[in-house]
Amino acid sequence: MDEPPWVRLEGAQFRDELVRYKMAYHPFRTHPFFAQVEQGKAPRELLHRWVTQFYPWLACVPLAMAERFSRCSWEARFDPYRRMILDQLLEEAGDPKGTAPGHPELWLRFCEGLGLSRAQVIGAPLQPSTLVAIDDFLYLNREVPFYISAAGSSEPPNVELCARLLPAFRDRYGVDEAHLAYYILHVTADEEHSRFVGQMAADFASTPDIRREMWDAMLRGFALHRLLVDGAVGSDHHLPPP
Repeated sequence: MDEPPWVRLEGAQFRDELVRYKMAYHPFRTHPFFAQVEQGKAPRELLHRWVTQFYPWLACVPLAMAERFSRCSWEARFDPYRRMILDQLLEEAGDPKGTAPGHPELWLRFCEGLGLSRAQVIGAPLQPSTLVAIDDFLYLNREVPFYISAAGSSEPPNVELCARLLPAFRDRYGVDEAHLAYYILHVTADEEHSRFVGQMAADFASTPDIRREMWDAMLRGFALHRLLVDGAVGSDHHLPPP
């Protein structure tokens, strides 16, 4: 039997296998809900349930990035990684001087393009699954080294997902360009962030134990994202057949 990747691979080779596995098996790629959205077959009511549960998750991402930043040492050799994390934190939260909106704000605008008011999104009751996913996401970024949580990040498959869903929302669901900034941004922005988290994984994947922790963080991320979607759309997805 072949040895697992955290044993037989290291450094950039391990990073590449981590990314390959994410791209093949992340819920962004495998969950039937996203395939139905891409085809324009997900009912709008189901979309509304999903976007209102995804908003609080997005709102907590800057907090998770702040936790990740706090786990990066002050030592000079960690300067490049602090800059990487800070770049992502500022983009997620928005420019503090107000020149660029944060991702939660862009998501609210997208929800408005789908026909929901801000009050409906912000005031939507949170599913227990959403609360669990948020709590575990924040816990992971607070408790493990920054390079472990970075290795588990979903940026690489999110680039592909946004590229798939952008034309669907534009052409099949009638969302106008002014409300699509979240998706337009993520088709490009997460490519850079994917390089950041990939660099952290490659640079710190130095022992089998660390690499196993990175692999487990990735699988934990898979579980959280599936939990988010399943909690919003239901375990049977309430979708018509393809």
